[in-house]
Amino acid sequence: MIYKIFPAIALVLLSVTSCKKELEEQPFSSLSSTTVFADEAGLKNATLGVYQSWTAMPFFDVFFRFVLAESGHRYATAGLFDAAFFDPYYKFGHTPTDGGTLAVWRRYFATIARANTVIDNAGKAVSDTNIAKVYIAEARFNRAYAYFNLVRDFGGVPIIKNEIKSLEQTSEIFGARATVEETYNFIVEDLKFAEKSLPDKWTGNNLGRISAGASKALLGKLYLTMAGKPLSKMENYQKAVDKLNEVISPSGEVKYNFGLENNFVSVFAINNKRNKEVVFSYSYFYSSASPNASLYPYFLFPPGLVDGDEQTRYGFTYDFYKLFENSDTRRDFTAVERYKFSGTFPNGSANFGDSIIFDPISRHYVNKVNGKILGNSNVKCGIAFGKFDRVPRPAGAIPWGYSTDLIELRYSDVLLCLAEALNETGRSGEAISLLNRVRNRAQASSYSVSSQNIVRDQIRKERRLELSGEFTTVYDIRRWGTLQNEIAAMSPSQIVDNNLNPYSPKLELYPIPQTQLDANPKLIQNKDW
Repeated sequence: MIYKIFPAIALVLLSVTSCKKELEEQPFSSLSSTTVFADEAGLKNATLGVYQSWTAMPFFDVFFRFVLAESGHRYATAGLFDAAFFDPYYKFGHTPTDGGTLAVWRRYFATIARANTVIDNAGKAVSDTNIAKVYIAEARFNRAYAYFNLVRDFGGVPIIKNEIKSLEQTSEIFGARATVEETYNFIVEDLKFAEKSLPDKWTGNNLGRISAGASKALLGKLYLTMAGKPLSKMENYQKAVDKLNEVISPSGEVKYNFGLENNFVSVFAINNKRNKEVVFSYSYFYSSASPNASLYPYFLFPPGLVDGDEQTRYGFTYDFYKLFENSDTRRDFTAVERYKFSGTFPNGSANFGDSIIFDPISRHYVNKVNGKILGNSNVKCGIAFGKFDRVPRPAGAIPWGYSTDLIELRYSDVLLCLAEALNETGRSGEAISLLNRVRNRAQASSYSVSSQNIVRDQIRKERRLELSGEFTTVYDIRRWGTLQNEIAAMSPSQIVDNNLNPYSPKLELYPIPQTQLDANPKLIQNKDW
């Protein structure tokens, strides 16, 4: 059992809402903190509750993380079942009242609330400070990761360091926004504590818990992000090199149990969870007792890829598919350009075993057996996302019953982060070696050592090829300062209603959700929103 011991008041006031009805209908607290933190067993369950906050219901909060991180760029377009959730974001038409920003804000602050409860109570559960420190470090890592996502989405946000126990804690409940730099510095301190307090790696039943290796890898990525916009603290490139070098070496890979899988596709296999390439992830495990698992395959796979009823809500442009070399093993796993249909499509346009192929001219999936368009012929779509294990959900499972984990950071990402930091500090030759390590695994051709500018472009392209769909794309664009170029490269034709909004500096961040501004008078909206 995972105990949800953080107070309902903290979730309500800090996460989203000032609505009394929601407070009455969502009782999150069933056990007092005194009961939960009576011993180490309770502390462990509370800490697992922090992990579980990333995957807990309501599931659309989880899905909007993908929306915000992956939909605002030149290669994003409508899915087979129209843009739905993505439409405001991939055409840059979102507003402070849209549901996506509210959903992720609520999700991250709920995680922070749970983490703070563990941090403040761990010492009550165990008297051994060394034992307590491990649990605190796990909570501080998760708090840091929540803030890392918040600052990249919204800029500086209120920093909440303590458990909320009472309405009298108004300075924290209704806190002012920290600056972007203050927020990043807070994250740095949490990750420094985690890397020093956690074991190098976990094994056995503890596999999947945050390790010192994961903390170092995320800290290195954090430094790389801080070197880019909006902070533009160039000295952080060297900090990223120094930190990432602690884990990227033959000895570091052994010490922290990191490395690349031989086969790109196997990284995502459900029967290969928590493999050496997964630096950290959050797990879903479907069972009849816990039917609400992952909804990602259902809303991202094309219909009939595995189950027959998938509802594709996101698409890549055909130009993205063409970025890959024909030999690249990532191409057809990331973007599903053709496949054999499984199941039966409701309008009779496809049956089991039919060959479905994406037509880049009409921008429809077409059944090559009978020539019919799959789905709504009035909506042009892109190529569906396919970077999950392509296994059907268990018989009788609800549409969001897939045991597909949220992989948050892979070792290939860490390698590319170090390659980028090395190139920006003038060591392009070393960067190319790491870049080619990622490309060679994918059976793509190797690059030769070239100028810093060319290597920079190669690394940025490689991050697209390797990491698209993994909560990286929009954040990379923002820290590179290339969003204006992204929008300039887009065509109104890739938008469902042909209405592409022009670039504005305000688009470098998402707006603070309006409900938060209404509830907290100290919050100030991002400029021009």
